[in-house]
Amino acid sequence: MMKKYADLHCHPHSRAFHWMRHTKNEQKPAKYNPWNIILSNFKKQEKGKRAFSYSQCDPVKLWNGETKLVFASLYPFEKGFYQGGEIDQNKLIRILDILSTSALGFLNPLTWIQGLFAVITGAPTILKIARAFLQSLLMRMPIRRIKYFISEDYDYYEELQKERDFLLSKSEQETTNKIHISGIRKLYKRVKKLRKKYPESLNATGTYVVCDNYQQVEETLLANKIAMVLTIEGMHALGTDTDLDLVEERVMALKSWPKAIFFITIAHHFNNFLFGHAHSIPNSLRILSDQTDGMNESVNPKGEKVLKLLLGLNDALSVDASMGRRILPDLKHTSAKSRRWYYENIVDPCLQKGDKIPVILSHVAYSGWQTLEETIMYADQESDHKLRDGFYPWNINVCNEDIEWTVKTDGLIGVCFDQRILGDKKDKVNSIDLIWRNLIAMIDAILNSNELSDDQKSNCWDYFSLGTDFEGYIDPTQDYSNSLLFDDFENDLIKKLKSIQGADYFLHSDQKVKDAARGICFENANRFLKNHF
Repeated sequence: MMKKYADLHCHPHSRAFHWMRHTKNEQKPAKYNPWNIILSNFKKQEKGKRAFSYSQCDPVKLWNGETKLVFASLYPFEKGFYQGGEIDQNKLIRILDILSTSALGFLNPLTWIQGLFAVITGAPTILKIARAFLQSLLMRMPIRRIKYFISEDYDYYEELQKERDFLLSKSEQETTNKIHISGIRKLYKRVKKLRKKYPESLNATGTYVVCDNYQQVEETLLANKIAMVLTIEGMHALGTDTDLDLVEERVMALKSWPKAIFFITIAHHFNNFLFGHAHSIPNSLRILSDQTDGMNESVNPKGEKVLKLLLGLNDALSVDASMGRRILPDLKHTSAKSRRWYYENIVDPCLQKGDKIPVILSHVAYSGWQTLEETIMYADQESDHKLRDGFYPWNINVCNEDIEWTVKTDGLIGVCFDQRILGDKKDKVNSIDLIWRNLIAMIDAILNSNELSDDQKSNCWDYFSLGTDFEGYIDPTQDYSNSLLFDDFENDLIKKLKSIQGADYFLHSDQKVKDAARGICFENANRFLKNHF
């Protein structure tokens, strides 16, 4: 039997959705669906470069790479990426200084783009159109989409539902994929030739099923189909930027959707007016997208109310069946202050009452910090160029205290495949070494904890899964840049596990080593769903 893989956080439909939305294809169901994959730039794919121009986990790659359990994240793009404030003269002067005094700065296209953004930000309509064009070049996103994102017509909640419907359009239908080629590439790209040269990336006949409960997941997996579970990245998706009073109504609406939402990443890159978001955008790109409003703050009273509604809890933190099925909060992107508030005011009191709410951290790496207090104290010093003992010490990553709460609640941590988050920006660290350094540090945090029992420590490998963030426009680890390469990752992981085989890490035999690897690659996520979906 082929080995199956699971990914706790990815966006398998997003490239097709964004490239075909607002086109004639939207009226053609045979073309407007996730199986009509966007042609990748295979040179970039093979080199494992930043995934602006190639697909990492479209349905063809999922099918051929045996990724059969997929937590498919819906994400309406945030307006903050495309909206700046007033022209900052100091930023402009700084950019111009780099251009005029540094040969490297003068030759660096990013420096020119930053300079143009410094002028365009907050400028009249014609310059905002130029801004959209530059963002299109930078992100390889159709300009029609960016123009829509910055228009008054763009509504997060409406877009969320359209994205959901796009993914549902081929659920439970066996499909042979098509290939979408746009623009000038239509003139010289030959589909038959490409299919023959890149069969794993371009050819598949398969079925995915968007599931509503674990029984359906299990049946789908037994039928050797892709089981998809819906998640949402960012509470902004419920329209928190326009009408906070509608958010509670929309949370309840989510609970009656035709297919269940399993978890919601409650914060993302910009202020959602409910929860503080962690610093996530490199400082060098702040001139393009300023996320400082609400950054690194805590939970506000409205956020507290929404959290209780998601979890089906009344003011006494007791389960209220009238509030519908539970939607779990995912704490990735949530600021350290907000995470501490959540543990102290929701997770711990509920745990004392016998209600174990599992902590989910869907796509993270290790920060190198022991406590949330240390993490919070460092937040204002987060820099693009500073690591802590080889780890990325921003509060977007997890510290020992986060890991302890995950274990105490039988939660799950997805290991992100974004090399910056893992602590490497320029492909200087071998891919498996980079991931392993973060994983074993988190395992050590469990084994060295004074807060956890011996039984919890003996199960240390059970709290981790893959959480790649594929199709999130990340700069991936080079050797595992897409879901076709998960088998390579598992083989390399087994070698690392064998290097520490023994009682100290509860890897007493070769079979225990293989079980630990299988757990991280599939079984842990599958078991977590069985317990909570």
